[in-house]
Amino acid sequence: MEHDARIFVGGALTYWNNQEDHSHTFNFYPEVGRLFNETWGVGVMLGFGKEKESDGTKTTSYKVSPFARYYYVHKGPFNLFMDGGVGYSYRKTSESTEKRNGYEIGVRPGACVDLTEGLCLCLRMGFVGYRNHYTGGEEAEIGNSGWGIRFAPEELMIGLELEF
Repeated sequence: MEHDARIFVGGALTYWNNQEDHSHTFNFYPEVGRLFNETWGVGVMLGFGKEKESDGTKTTSYKVSPFARYYYVHKGPFNLFMDGGVGYSYRKTSESTEKRNGYEIGVRPGACVDLTEGLCLCLRMGFVGYRNHYTGGEEAEIGNSGWGIRFAPEELMIGLELEF
């Protein structure tokens, strides 16, 4: 399928149930953008997250991440891309008055499979870049500030994209 001068809307849902810690995490990432041609596009991804831990602590998070998309492989219905951009996050926990702002700058590799004309199954598979207190996919031993290459399950996003 050609990606010439089209608008795209889509998003991803993530859910994680940690049976050891008895916690639940849900995230919703809607996105909208414009494809200029088969190679380049721009967009913005928003994020909303809720987490509930076994001790009753609840965390709410919000994200805004504008990006530029570069498609570097088109093979039949399969497409590989990179989303490069910046992101801002805000996080508040119910058991604390602390509110946390964070940011990131980097690249997210991804792949899309054209299911039908105008409908794609998309997958983002990690993050390469820098983060400062950025909300998302934290593990106590890794944290959420620093730079590097991260391909952890928490970074995986699977969703649908509609082009018109």
